[in-house]
Amino acid sequence: MTIRTEIQDDVAWVIIDRPEKRNAIDVQAHEQLSELWPRLEDRRDVRVIVLTGTGDQAFCSGADIGTFLPFLSSRIADGEDPGHFCGLTHRRLRKPVIAAINGAALGGGLELALAADLRIAASTATFALPEVKIGAIAGAGGISRLARMIPSAVAARMILTGDAIDAARALEIGLVSDVVPPAELQVFVQNVAASIARCPEEAVTLSLGVFRNAGELTLEALLVEERKAFRAIAGTEAFASAHAKFCARRASPMSTEDRARA
Repeated sequence: MTIRTEIQDDVAWVIIDRPEKRNAIDVQAHEQLSELWPRLEDRRDVRVIVLTGTGDQAFCSGADIGTFLPFLSSRIADGEDPGHFCGLTHRRLRKPVIAAINGAALGGGLELALAADLRIAASTATFALPEVKIGAIAGAGGISRLARMIPSAVAARMILTGDAIDAARALEIGLVSDVVPPAELQVFVQNVAASIARCPEEAVTLSLGVFRNAGELTLEALLVEERKAFRAIAGTEAFASAHAKFCARRASPMSTEDRARA
């Protein structure tokens, strides 16, 4: 199996396991990932999904040119829309997805990271859409998402030259939220995922929906969606329970240590 899944404490780690190929995606990995997302969405013991790669060299170096491109070409020749890459780039999961970028995120690998809701990188990570250098384009959301996420001048340079940026630059332009030493990446990401998983599920789901629409709707339309989401959750038992617990904590004296644990 080129894709491994590990589930612990409501967090599913999806691991691309081809380190000898810099975690490049072959047909088998593409199909495994495409089939995996719906299953994870349906699992009650999964609240957050983390996508990462094996080793410290690459998160994912994109498609395996030798095996995946012939597969892609045959689909195009048959009149099919090649569309998504690994079932994620053109799909919005109901659950939050974190990309734990442990190394190079190149081509389709960067497109997978861009499809995540949150990107956290090792300090050794690099990012590029090199397709233009071989006469292709980033056709699985790379151009569209990158242009929305980072300053247009930086996006244009990355898209038109195929040149890479490092983790420090990615943090500077907002492509990633955090950069940590490679040895600390897994624990750091697990802690972030656990923080999300501890929040009431419906609140996370509705917040995620509004957040994902932020780049597509006008401010006025987005504010309407936000109020709808608030009204939807305000009458739920989960909201009442969480509110009661919060008020109880505010009312009782707590030590600094107790507040930190809360």
